[in-house]
Amino acid sequence: MPTQTLVVGSTVRDFCMLERNFLSHIKLVLLMCILSSSALLGIRLPGPAGTAQSDSLGTASLPIGALQFIAAALTIAAAFWEYHTGLDDLINTRAFLTSTRTHPVIMALVMTILVTTCVVYVIKSS
Repeated sequence: MPTQTLVVGSTVRDFCMLERNFLSHIKLVLLMCILSSSALLGIRLPGPAGTAQSDSLGTASLPIGALQFIAAALTIAAAFWEYHTGLDDLINTRAFLTSTRTHPVIMALVMTILVTTCVVYVIKSS
């Protein structure tokens, strides 16, 4: 049964912000799944113009693909964490600025994985 919450001030706007952030995390997960598949299959999306075969990462494709998949799983966990803690704050009418540092730490780890992947692609292409 749905929980009824009194609509005061910016409650609706704050709830829409939580949903928008959750959906942004899901978009990031889909992108990381595509990058993981690209690394595991050894293809570039899209491939360079005028080339018949794609550049693969060689032996680094499996670790990079696995790291991308782990980053996608961490992003899903961070999305659920942020949504549920924000929803609890909204129901208990607490300010959102009192949140824990769990979400930023998880997203910093995801960002590190993405930057590492970019560095590997740059080194491999040069």
